[in-house]
Parts: sequence; C-alpha cells; structure tokens
Amino acid sequence: MVLKSQLFDAGVAPMRLDSLREADRAGSEGDARVKSASAKEYAMAAVGVSLVTLACWLLTAVTGYGAIALIFLLGVVLAGMVLRRGPVLLVAALSAVSWNFLFIPPLFTLHIAKFQDALMFATYFVVAIAIGSLTSRLRAREQWEREREQRATALYRFAQKLAAAPSLEMALTFAADHINELLGVTATIFTQGNVPYGGRVFPIKNLTTSFGSLQVKRSGSGTLTSNETQLLEAFADQLATVIERERLKQIAAQAQLTVEAERLRKTLLDCVSHELKTPIAAIAAASQELQRNPELSRQLANEIQHGSRRLNRVVNNLLDMTRLESGVVQPKLEWCDVLELLQGAIEAEEEALRGHEIHLSVSEDFPLALLDHSLLEQALAKLLANAGSYTPTHLPIDIAAGFTNEQLILSVCDRGPGLPEDAERVFEKFYRANGSKTGGLGLGLSIARGFVEAHGGKLTALNRETGGACFTVALPVQQTERSALETVS
Repeated sequence: MVLKSQLFDAGVAPMRLDSLREADRAGSEGDARVKSASAKEYAMAAVGVSLVTLACWLLTAVTGYGAIALIFLLGVVLAGMVLRRGPVLLVAALSAVSWNFLFIPPLFTLHIAKFQDALMFATYFVVAIAIGSLTSRLRAREQWEREREQRATALYRFAQKLAAAPSLEMALTFAADHINELLGVTATIFTQGNVPYGGRVFPIKNLTTSFGSLQVKRSGSGTLTSNETQLLEAFADQLATVIERERLKQIAAQAQLTVEAERLRKTLLDCVSHELKTPIAAIAAASQELQRNPELSRQLANEIQHGSRRLNRVVNNLLDMTRLESGVVQPKLEWCDVLELLQGAIEAEEEALRGHEIHLSVSEDFPLALLDHSLLEQALAKLLANAGSYTPTHLPIDIAAGFTNEQLILSVCDRGPGLPEDAERVFEKFYRANGSKTGGLGLGLSIARGFVEAHGGKLTALNRETGGACFTVALPVQQTERSALETVS
C-alpha cells in the first residue's frame, strides 16, 4: 500500500482530560515545574492568614504568645498543600509579621524587646519559609508525577488504538478521534501535501524521513498548554512509528513478491525448457532417422506426432493460465449433455488413460445442465490426465456425476499414492508431488480449478479411505430433463 495524500478529520468531542491542563499549573524547581500563581491564590493566602490571626487572637489568653507560633506554622504547612510557592511564601511572611505585631510584646509594634523572643521569631521565620517552600515543592512534584502518569496512560491508550487498527487509514482516523476526545480539539492528519494555514502543526517524522504532519486547532481563542504540546509531540512521534512500520511492511511485502516472482520465473523457465527440449529433441531425432531409414516412417511418424501433442499441451497450458490470471475467461452457457461431456474429456486424454479401465457412473437419462461445455471438458480432462499419471497401470479410474442440492457434482477418483498433508498445495502453480512422472509443468490442476471457479463452482480434493485421491467438482447450475428441451425444440 502506497501512502497517498489523505485527510483524516474527526469532529470535536465534548469529553476532555481537564487534569492535563490543570497539571500545567504545578510549580517546579529541580524535578518539578513552577508556574506563576494567580491573583486569586494570593487573595486566598491573605484571607487565610487573617482568619488564622483572628483565631489566634481569641486563643492568646489560653495558650500564650509562644504557642501561637505553632498555630501559624501549621497554617503555613496547610497552605503549602493547596497553594503554589508564591502564595505559600506570602503566608509565611504575613504569619511572621502578624505574630510579631499582635502577639510578641510589646504589642502593636514590630519591635521585639527580649532577645529570646527575637531569636524565636527569627527561627520561626526561617522554619516557616523552609517548610512552606518544601511543602510546595512536594506538592509540585506530586502534581508532576500525576501528570506524567496521565501522559503515559494517554500514550498507552493511543498506542492501543493504533495497534488495533486493521489498516493505516483506520489507524490515522482512530488517532484523530482519540486526540479530539482527549483534548477537546480538532485534529487533522496530513500524510502528504501542504498543510493549510491555521492551528498548531506538529511534524510526523523520524530522524531521516518526514511522513506528514498533525494539525491541531482549538475553538475560540484558546491555546495549547505546554503539557498538551508535549503530549501532541509524543502522539506525532507514535504516528511516525506507525507509518514507518507500515512502510517497512510494504517494502517487505514487495520484496517477498519479488522473490516469489523470481522463483516462479525460474520454475517456469526450468519447466518450459525441459518440456520443450524433450519433444523437440524427439522430433529432431525422428526426422533425422526418417531421412536415413524411410522404411521406419510409421514408427517415426508416431514419435513426431507424440512430440507435437506434447508441445501443443505445454503451449495450451501456458495460454490457459495466462487467460485465467488476466480474468478474460467468461463461460458461455448452453444446455449440455453431461455424459457426452465426460466422454469427450476421456477421449481428449486417451493417451494418458491408456492401460486404465474407466468406471463411468452416469445414468443414460441424466438431466441436461446449463454450462460452458468447452471449459468444463478441459477442466475434467486435466483431472483425468492427473489421475492417469498417478494411478498404476491396469488399475481403474472412477468417474461419477450427480445432482445434489441444485448442484452438479462431478468426481474423478484415482488409486494413486494420495494427496500430501496439505491437500491445497496440489492446486498451486508449478507444484509437482514427490515421485511424479516426468513431463508436465504442474499447471493442470491449477487450470482446472480456475475453469471451475469461472463457473462459480468449487474444486476440492480429498484422500480416499481405500487409497488414492478423489477430486470433486461442485457447480451451481440449472438442469432440465431431455424431454422438456426436446418439447421446446
């Protein structure tokens, strides 16, 4: 399959993975990511400190101002679990200032009278800043790990959809649908050609080859987040892998076809050269001997005639196979006498059947069948030639005909060595079983099946329990009694 310029576009699906965009808000330093906090978070930090301060003011008479520091510190830790680093640091700073201004003597001033209080305040400030920063970083790392897991899951499902596709076209369609459903965008995959302007474009390529591009558009004025961008880049890389794998499969299939064509060509040349050389040599030798010994004319004429028939059979087989492979064989249906059809096939292979008794099981009042007399006679003749070739001399060959379930059933059964384990192989072109007699191209059974299938029928082969093989032709044909056709005439 050669990739053509194609467009795969699926509609926008309403379902989105909102957590992929929310993950972009996570802070980072080192292994985690940092994003600027919104004004809403700073406002939440200020309000939260105000509420904690009010609660501490009510508890001062019970706990004393030293214990208040622990409550503020707890607030910093809790803030680090829900806010980004900037708001957390604001919480730490406001908590320290509030504790100093409202709770450490002298009150309502930032001055600290006692050295112990100053030391405690400095320690609190450092600890609050450190705890807030560490808590925020842990939360950011957790968010990053969750984001990475979501990305891995998305990539896994994406790869599953691509692997389950029966063809490259379906794989690209599934890919566009999956991206649309996952991110709520309009994804279009171009395998060739220029990409229309509009949207974000991600190249589909490997280190050396470009296979196309992935265009993504978001409705409205929305833009892709960094996490979505990275995910789409990964999707594009996977698409490149799928397309490259398909190309490699095509190259491998083409190479296999080339090898098979070369094998068939060599087999054909070997068979044809052998089949042509033998009768040509016999004809040439007979002609030379005829010139030297005219009295041997009858015997030599038979040799020439035999060689000529053999050459004619080779040429006819090659022509028949060419007709079948080109698809020009079209049956010309007419009412035929099945008994005459079988007798004609027997007479056509009289030489191959010499020395064999023919058991013909067909009633004299057998109905007429609507079929192509010439094609079916040739098919039966090739089955008889095959039976005569493999059946030992003086052993009979059985031929039978009958109608079953509106089908004409014809069978040719021999008493030879039987079929190989894979019986279908005998219908392959140029196939010859081990121990076959010399002569022939191995095309007879293949041509016979082709002629039968041109009628819409089937040719099958089975081993007989009593020994030998039985070839059965099943044709869906119309039938009529002889008397009815004579009446019409």
